[in-house]
Amino acid sequence: MRRLARFDLNLLQIFDAIHSKGGVSAAARHLNLSQPAISHALAKLRDAFDDPLFVRQGNKLVPTPAARAIAGPVREALRGLDAALDAAASFDPVQSTREFRIGVRLSGEMPRFSSLVGRVRHDAPHVALASVTFRRRDLVTALANGDLDLALDVALPSDARLCRHFLGTEPLVVVARKGHPRVDGAIDLDTYLALDHVVATARPHGPGIEDMALERMGLGRRAAVRCQHAITAWQIIAESDMLFSLPRSHAEVLNAVWPMQLLDLPLPVDRGGTYLYWHQAAQADPALEWLRRIIIDEMSKPD
Repeated sequence: MRRLARFDLNLLQIFDAIHSKGGVSAAARHLNLSQPAISHALAKLRDAFDDPLFVRQGNKLVPTPAARAIAGPVREALRGLDAALDAAASFDPVQSTREFRIGVRLSGEMPRFSSLVGRVRHDAPHVALASVTFRRRDLVTALANGDLDLALDVALPSDARLCRHFLGTEPLVVVARKGHPRVDGAIDLDTYLALDHVVATARPHGPGIEDMALERMGLGRRAAVRCQHAITAWQIIAESDMLFSLPRSHAEVLNAVWPMQLLDLPLPVDRGGTYLYWHQAAQADPALEWLRRIIIDEMSKPD
C-alpha cells in the first residue's frame, strides 16, 4: 500500500494503452496525448517495475513476460475504477454516446441482438451497440478488461468473478419447405428420422442437442449437410426435401421473410436456456445496470 501511495496511477492507463494498441504512437492517438509524453511515461513505468516491459520487434512493441503478467490485473483494476467513478454519477441514456459491446455467439445473434436494437435506440438514440463474438474460455477476461460489457450464452461453469441472470428457454421447431411431399402441417418421429437433415453450427463437428436426445433413445438421424449459418440452412431447406431444426424465435424471424412450415419437434430435448453474464467489477456501473434491465425485459422468456 505504501508503494501504491507513491505510484502515479495515470501511468497504468498509459501502460494499458501501449499494451492494447501495440505501440507508443497508437497509444498516444488513443489517449490524445503527444508521443513524447507517452515515451516519458513508459520510461517511468520501466523504472517503477525494473523491467523494460516492452521490446521492439519490427514496427511493434512486444510485451515482456513481466508486462504480460500484469496486463490483465491492470486492465481489470482500471475497469473497476471506471465503474466506481461512474457509480458516483447518474447515467442519462438520452444524452449518452457510449458504445456497448455485447458478447453474442454466432448461432445466437439472430434474433437476440436484433430484438434489442429498437428498444435501445428508442431510449438512448445516441449510443452505439456492437455484437461481438467471443471464445467461451476467454469470457471472464473479456468482461473484466472491457472488451465485452455483457454477454449472452448458454449455462456455463460457475465463476465467482461473474454474475449472471437466467433469461429463459424456448422450444426447437422443425422447418420444412411448403409443398414438401412427406410433410404437411405436422411431423412424426418416423418421418423425422427417415428424412435427411441440415445442421447449422460454427463448430466443425460434434452432435446437436437433437442428436444427443436421439442417442438416449437409441436412435439417430442423418445430417446430410453441415453449414455455419441459419440463413444458409434456410435457403437449402427451401430448395430440397431435407429438414432443419432451430429455436422458434429464430425461425419466426426467417419465416417472416421466407415462409416455410414450422413444426413441433417430435422428440423431447434438453432446453438449457440462455443467460446474461457480466463481471462483478461492472456491477455498480449505472449504464450497464440500465442496459441489463432492458435486456432482461426484452429477452426473458417463460419456460
